[in-house]
Amino acid sequence: MKLSRAFVSATKEMSTLYSSVPSPYLRKSLTVGKPVKEARMSVCGLGFYRFWLNGEELTRGHLSPYISAADDVLDYDVYDLTGRIVPGETVLGFQLGNGMQNAFGGYVWDFEKAPWRSAPKLAVCLELTAKDGTVTRIEADESFVCAPSPLISDDLRQGECYDARLEIPGWNLPAFDDSGWTPAIPVEAPRGKGVVCEAHPIVKTRELTPVAIRPNTELTFAHNDRKVTGYLYDFGENWAGIVRLKIQGRPGQKLGMIFGEFENDDGVFSVDNIRFVRPEYYDLPLYIQENEYTCKGEGIETWTPAFTYHGFRYALVWGIEPEQATEDLLTYLVMNTDLQERGSFHCSDEVLNKLQNMTLVATLANFYHFPTDCPHREKNGWTADAALS
Repeated sequence: MKLSRAFVSATKEMSTLYSSVPSPYLRKSLTVGKPVKEARMSVCGLGFYRFWLNGEELTRGHLSPYISAADDVLDYDVYDLTGRIVPGETVLGFQLGNGMQNAFGGYVWDFEKAPWRSAPKLAVCLELTAKDGTVTRIEADESFVCAPSPLISDDLRQGECYDARLEIPGWNLPAFDDSGWTPAIPVEAPRGKGVVCEAHPIVKTRELTPVAIRPNTELTFAHNDRKVTGYLYDFGENWAGIVRLKIQGRPGQKLGMIFGEFENDDGVFSVDNIRFVRPEYYDLPLYIQENEYTCKGEGIETWTPAFTYHGFRYALVWGIEPEQATEDLLTYLVMNTDLQERGSFHCSDEVLNKLQNMTLVATLANFYHFPTDCPHREKNGWTADAALS
């Protein structure tokens, strides 16, 4: 299977702390003329990607393909599409996220100065073997066309902003009119060595519903006088993952979700253990885990973030009406790398059992492709943390 080094981007413009470039959609429509015996495809989406075939999402896992330094290693996912591609029109659809290719939210560690930094980019090789033995290869080039997606901002650490009014119905389906879309731009391939990603994918392992919803919860950020008041959703357990939002809202209604794990001794929700409270950062945008969603106002809407994750027990929701603060507004999708448990421990001492469970939770919440130091503030693979774990 060829690991293509023909990369394309939708634009060369990059998001920053102060300006956002929407996550791009890319699509390729192709006509298959012969019956297909075998179909395989390799994908490298930097930083992250999602993949649809004729409208069906087949992405291998959350935050695919992996997190690596693009000057060293390029991870490719390989898909067996045999039986899914038949004569006629076939559409490949992709969405790209910033990930570590443009980690502007990691300014504390100078990640936004990485030498490989660029706008998100994509390499693809679809290899079709017909029943008569003919082999056809399709790689990313100017025949891929692009458009901005409704995901107007995304950052691995700081969260996402999504405007449902900007959705493009049918964009990843055959017969869609993409004549107004822009041709993809061929861009320089990163210097890293291409490898097939052998790590297990990041998957959903549990769903949690709130155990309590507290209205009139305030969160104040002292250094910039911002105050947020909303409904505090308590999921009862501190894990890592994302939420699924389900809401029936007004057209243009904007709501936000701020994620944290901590209440102080007075029972006040706080994110001070997550954000960097340092004088040199006071003039910069807040470093917190926050998602924003703008409703299109057409019945019940559902949304889950694509290119971020959070460490949290609590979610403070602002911008909603009392009647919208229902139990099914948010569902906690617990996620981690798909690790299999090979042993267990249980004894007659419940304190030891609880300690064992806390250790297990901490290990899983801190395993997103590799062991991390924390799932909320840094999300970094410090070697000492991994060694101690």
